[in-house]
Amino acid sequence: MRSINSFAVAVHRFRQARGLSLGDIAAEIGYSPSYLSKMLHGHRRLVADVVSEIDKVLGAGGELKRIAVAQNTTGIAPERPMQLPPTPADFVGRVNHLRRMDEAVVVQGQLGASVTIVIDGGFWVGKTALALQWAARVQNRFPGGCLFADLRGLAPGTPVDPDEVLDAFLRALGAGAEGLSGSIADRAARYRSLLAERPAVVVLDNVANYEQVRHLLPGAGSVAVVTSREHQATLLMRTGGLHIDVPVLTQAEALALLRRRIGDARVGADLAAAETVVRLCGLLPMAVLIAAEHIQHRRYGSLDSLARELAEESSRLRVFASPDTAANVGSAIDVSYLALPPRARRVFRLLGISPAHVVSVESTAALTGLSTVEARDALDVLRDAHLLEDASSGRMTMNHLVRAYARERAGVEEHLSEVDRAHDRMLHWYVATTWATSNALAPDWSGLEPGPAVTADIEPLSFEATEYDAALAWCDAEIDTLVHLVRRARIAIARDALWILPTLLLPYFCVSKKWSIWVTVATESLAAARAIDSPEGIAWSLHSLAWAQHELGRTEEAVANLYEVLRIQTDLGSDRARGWASFSLGVAHLTLGQYADARDCLRTAEGVFSALDFDLGLAFVRATLAQAYQALGEPETASRCAYDALTGAQKVHSLPVIGLAHHQLGLLLLRQHRYRAALTHFDAALTLRRHSRERWAEADTLIARATTFGALNENFRARESYREALAILGPLNDPRSIEVQEKIAVLDIELRGSRILAR
Repeated sequence: MRSINSFAVAVHRFRQARGLSLGDIAAEIGYSPSYLSKMLHGHRRLVADVVSEIDKVLGAGGELKRIAVAQNTTGIAPERPMQLPPTPADFVGRVNHLRRMDEAVVVQGQLGASVTIVIDGGFWVGKTALALQWAARVQNRFPGGCLFADLRGLAPGTPVDPDEVLDAFLRALGAGAEGLSGSIADRAARYRSLLAERPAVVVLDNVANYEQVRHLLPGAGSVAVVTSREHQATLLMRTGGLHIDVPVLTQAEALALLRRRIGDARVGADLAAAETVVRLCGLLPMAVLIAAEHIQHRRYGSLDSLARELAEESSRLRVFASPDTAANVGSAIDVSYLALPPRARRVFRLLGISPAHVVSVESTAALTGLSTVEARDALDVLRDAHLLEDASSGRMTMNHLVRAYARERAGVEEHLSEVDRAHDRMLHWYVATTWATSNALAPDWSGLEPGPAVTADIEPLSFEATEYDAALAWCDAEIDTLVHLVRRARIAIARDALWILPTLLLPYFCVSKKWSIWVTVATESLAAARAIDSPEGIAWSLHSLAWAQHELGRTEEAVANLYEVLRIQTDLGSDRARGWASFSLGVAHLTLGQYADARDCLRTAEGVFSALDFDLGLAFVRATLAQAYQALGEPETASRCAYDALTGAQKVHSLPVIGLAHHQLGLLLLRQHRYRAALTHFDAALTLRRHSRERWAEADTLIARATTFGALNENFRARESYREALAILGPLNDPRSIEVQEKIAVLDIELRGSRILAR
């Protein structure tokens, strides 16, 4: 019995293209559907007259008659090739990729077009595993079976000659000696003709480029699945194929793979270590399998010991070293690295020693001393080679194993002096760019200069005073790198940069409230300043630390540090810094309820900033003085200070201080029972604080706004403002969220009571 034959496949293809069922054909030519079905499935011989009628109805132009003659002449088709290697037993994830491959075959098949699926991705990511998994699922649908070849495009040794692969495929499809003669173009045409009769899945693994596979791509009816470590732009352009860029596993998928190999119990017993292991394996399936093998065979006694070994970048590659090149990470990455052009190789090496684990074009240019155009081109080459991965905000990153390899290469191939120069360029680029963002967030607030950062071989980013959002976004994207720089830079090279950089982040921390990072950076900054015996650095670092302490409720500790800051800055004769120290002391005393002390410190700051014509500082001071005077029972003076603060803030176009001034005016008017006027200022403050992304300040204004609505007996609007405040404070674990919840509960009761009475 012929279970599948080329005539039946061809009829099915034409039926799909014409939208006809077997019943439609039977009705047209006067035979029963049952008879036609048996003929198509080999239970009845192919009768020439019937074949001719079917060919006519389907508009096959004689193709069905030719196939039938060939099939009747040769009998059953040649043995069906099934060349697919064994599929991986531990395949996990990739559900969406498999679905997209299924859909591509259906859609392209309905259009009568050829189907090419191009799978690319980095080393050990599971490209071949995905191709094999999908091909194994679908190969029985294809009468021609499955053809497979590893073309070794990016592998040690010489790539496979496509001529040899084509001849092997022709033999597998039943071509005799005469079928192997002629030019490669003639043989490719013969190959496609055979596949037209018996469509197949053709898996072309580890391809170098389009030229290597163009004669191996089948025509309509068959599917080509191509894998490559490099992005195959030409192949995709020529075929219009489906592009599958295989990412690393998710953490959940990597843990599932680890569980399959070492068991649920071992993973569950030390989940934190298991998560560290898969993360430091780069979430690569092959790396996770190797790690599991080490644990199973006791090379590392536990997940925890393996996690500790992987945590040391210097020893990470040793875990994945093996005489078996297929399981050796160095051998795996060598192939991609050695294929790079010289400039891309150098950029790759320097990225390995960079303190920035997430890089932009501009920071890479600084690191390498290249122009931004040259840096962008090199990064594109590395990304196409899957040695870099896309990160957020247009940046790129290396996985842990690639970075360890790049660092090792740099240690061998880069001179130590060039490594030092690269670090120096990058550090000073970050200092200069952070200086620009700092002044966009709070124009010229510190009076600090970036030092010898702007040199001929670096081009720092610039931000205008109106580019508040862009400056804040840059800080958000780069804060982890900035922290790493402060922690890892060598004091002998960095010197003052190690306290200037953290100090310049003060406006960002005041907005973002990233207290843990803030305290860490300020502490590191203080240690660096003390190490180089810089009084100015000590004062600024201590000031930043004290402000963080105040924000965290450690106000008495902050006051002690701020008086020390004031003493040092006074000795140094730094007026602007002395003014900020007095301002910060005023805020701290205000928090402690020491209103007279607060007023005195703030007036000192006001005098300093007035002498300097420093409008930004004056606006902050006067907005805060309004609060102190109100607490001291001087509402008229408080009101004057608040209006002066608003005018000054608008003059320097500082969103945070304009918002602060409106908020303070709202509070003053609220205490004077001028509720509608207060709401006008609260609404203005709310808009500004949302725009400047001051989440805590936004919550402050929402609470004040809710209080005002409550005073107006507008309980529904009061509750809505409290709810908005709670939505901010809850996720931030702010203790005020409990009080806000209580107020919402009271308002809920009152509103329910009002509805009952209204009935």
